[in-house]
Amino acid sequence: MNKKKPVTFHPFKAPRYAYSKLRICRHCGRFTALSEQKCMKCGKASLTPVENRAASITGRKMSTRLWFVLLLTLCMVYFGKDFRQMALCAAGGLLLNGVLFYTQRKVRSTENLHHLNELLRHNIEPIQEGLELNRQEAVSVVRENDVLAYEKLRELSILLRGDRIARQRVALLHGFLLRKDMDLEMEQLLLKDFEPLLAEYIGEVAKVRHDLIKDRTFRYILTYEVQILRMEKGSAILTGVAGAAVRMKRYALLYSGFISRYVHELPRDRFLRLSKLIASHPNEPWNGLDATVAEIVDSKYHWDPEFQ
Repeated sequence: MNKKKPVTFHPFKAPRYAYSKLRICRHCGRFTALSEQKCMKCGKASLTPVENRAASITGRKMSTRLWFVLLLTLCMVYFGKDFRQMALCAAGGLLLNGVLFYTQRKVRSTENLHHLNELLRHNIEPIQEGLELNRQEAVSVVRENDVLAYEKLRELSILLRGDRIARQRVALLHGFLLRKDMDLEMEQLLLKDFEPLLAEYIGEVAKVRHDLIKDRTFRYILTYEVQILRMEKGSAILTGVAGAAVRMKRYALLYSGFISRYVHELPRDRFLRLSKLIASHPNEPWNGLDATVAEIVDSKYHWDPEFQ
C-alpha cells in the first residue's frame, strides 16, 4: 500500500546570488532567510534585505562626506579675510562638493557591494545563528504542516548547506508522491555517506525526471552500489538510475560498466533508447555494453521491428 501523499509545492526560484535571500532586522540586528513579515526575535516589522541595508550604509557615508565638505566650505568662508577670498572659498567648496557628488554617484554600485561584503564578513556568527533558528523553526512545524516545513528548509538550503539540512529535506520528500511537474532537486540533496532514504529518493526521481540524474548522482550511486543492492528495492533503484544514464551518449559511455550490470532489467523504452544510441555510434568504446545489448536484442526483442 502506497502511503505517500500527493502534494503541491509553491513556486520557488533560487535567487541569482545566495545572499539575496538574507534579511536583517533594523531594530535588533537578527538575520533571517525566511519570508516572515515580523522579526521572530523582537517582533518588529523591520526586516530589510541585506542589499538595502548595505545601500543605506553607503548612502549615510556618502552624505557624511558631502556634509563634511560643505561644513569645511562654510568654515573657510567664515574665516575669509575679505569678500574676494570668501567668494573664492565658497566657489571652490561648492565646486568640490559638486565633483564629490558626481564621483560618488558614479561609484555608488561599487560602494554598495563593498559595504555588503563588509556587512556579511563582520556578521558571520550572527548570520549562522539566525539560519540555525530558521532551521529549528522549519522543523518545529513538521507535524502540523510537512509541506510548509519542506518549503522553509528549501529556502534555507540556498544559504545553509550540509548533510544535516539535506537529510531533513530527504526525510520529508520520502513521504511525498513525486510527479514530473514538481519542482524537484537532486544534487543539492546528495550526502557524504550512505542514506537509504536518499537512495529511494534517487530511484523515484529516476522514474519521473531523468534530467536530474547527473554526474554527482551517478558517482554517489556507484560509491554505495553494494549497500543499495542490499535494500528491499535496491535492484529496482539501480536499474532506474541505469535507465536515466542512457538519455545522453556521454553518460552511457562513461557509466557503461554500471549500465551493463542492470541492462537486462531495463524497461523496453530505455533499452530501445540505449540500442539506438549504440547503433548510432558503433565505433565508440562501449566496453562490452554493445555486445551485451546485441545479445539481449537477439534473445528478447528479435521479433520487434523497432530493434531491427
